[in-house]
Amino acid sequence: MKHFRSEYAFQKYKPHVSWRKRFLRFFRKKQYVIPSSQDSFHYKTNPFKAHKKPSKIKIKVIIFVIFLVAWAICLAYIPYFKISKINYSGLNNTTRSELDTFIYTNFLNKKSILPLNAYFFINTPKISGELYKKFPFETIEVIKTFPNQLDIKIKEKISSVIYDNGKKYFLLDSGGTAIKYLKDVESYEITEQISTSSFDLLASSTMPIANTSTIEHTPDYKKINKLFGNYPLVYDRRSFEVEIKQENILPSEHIAAIISWYKTLTEQGIATPKFFVIDNLNSGIVIDTADSWDILFQPKNNNDAQINTLKEILPTIKPQYYVDLRYGEKIYWK
Repeated sequence: MKHFRSEYAFQKYKPHVSWRKRFLRFFRKKQYVIPSSQDSFHYKTNPFKAHKKPSKIKIKVIIFVIFLVAWAICLAYIPYFKISKINYSGLNNTTRSELDTFIYTNFLNKKSILPLNAYFFINTPKISGELYKKFPFETIEVIKTFPNQLDIKIKEKISSVIYDNGKKYFLLDSGGTAIKYLKDVESYEITEQISTSSFDLLASSTMPIANTSTIEHTPDYKKINKLFGNYPLVYDRRSFEVEIKQENILPSEHIAAIISWYKTLTEQGIATPKFFVIDNLNSGIVIDTADSWDILFQPKNNNDAQINTLKEILPTIKPQYYVDLRYGEKIYWK
């Protein structure tokens, strides 16, 4: 390769040296010629030149680099920086043991030459991605805390409802299958209501009073949410017997509508739903709210349209007992 040399170059006659040779010169020991007293006045020597001793900078740099590498290896492999504690926040339905088993099996106890379970090598974005794929989470954030801890913040996706048949509480998936038994209904959640009525036996006789009693069940939604998380609570007055893994307890269309209404009401602050009541699948669903009025909607209709209608009319009608949205453009309230 030819190299063009400008006549104005400072080192005009110095031969070209490639970058490889310049790199190797750094590790090559220079030889210094110190003239003796006999040839100190030789015409090839400069009697006024200050002769330098061989420099030790290269040796110091190499030792420093070796020290840094050894220090990094020690930090990576000593047990002190091995992840040994995991903290979770936001868990409702998913158990800690399920997450621990998944994380330790796939990330912390995985065999590798590099210590992938050390604080400096742990891959938090990968853990977040795999957890998001495996579990029904809406958001998840994995944070490393020095020196050996992981903090995982979770917001679970609402894809299930808590089903109450008046006797027991179950967790239903989005398809209406009972996937988990939660607890029995408490005795204080069931009350007996007595009503009186009078009637004529004969025109000349007196009017005796007849007492009739009905059993009323009011779910303790605060305790249920505290124990099992903020899932929509559905009270089915049909009182069907339910067993684990029983399918089609509720139509998936109804469950999707209940979840949509629950999320919209709570996130937008329209109302605070306590629980949903079903008497007949064809007659609609009642939302028992924390206010004095309830909401009636039809899950078979367009739920977004019903929600938008409710938001539009609420500032003007000010209901006291209920708002009925089941009949399309005809809205009833009291």
